[in-house]
Amino acid sequence: MQDTLTQKPGIDLAGRPTRIRVIGYTYLVDFGPSTQPRFHTVNKLRSCTCPLKETCPAIEAVAEYLRNGGQRAPDPMPPCPICGAEIVRDRKWDGKYTKELGWRCTAGGLRHFLEAKAERIKEALRQQSACQKSGKLAAVSEHESAAGR
Repeated sequence: MQDTLTQKPGIDLAGRPTRIRVIGYTYLVDFGPSTQPRFHTVNKLRSCTCPLKETCPAIEAVAEYLRNGGQRAPDPMPPCPICGAEIVRDRKWDGKYTKELGWRCTAGGLRHFLEAKAERIKEALRQQSACQKSGKLAAVSEHESAAGR
């Protein structure tokens, strides 16, 4: 017999094997083959992708999982600074020296990452130039001071 989750879940899921794992920025909850729908995806805003949304028992299952020391899902990446679209990690473009995370925009691709990076470099150069014009000493690295820069 299969149980079906309804608007007012009268189904007691306690004692049933529930598996939870982190997938991307969400939690995948598996209530087992005897419950339909079997799989639920719960986000960090405590909402499920099933029709029950915020009233789904999968949300309480995730809360219990986390209280018991389960692995936390990472925070989602901020939107693209160029267009506001969603971005995805791209480890190939991680900054070796700056420790900046690499990413690609789902709308503008790598171009938006490079545009944003170029804007940060331009702003840093403008600030450095403004400091030099105002007579303030700009912070220099050990190597630059040894080289007489």
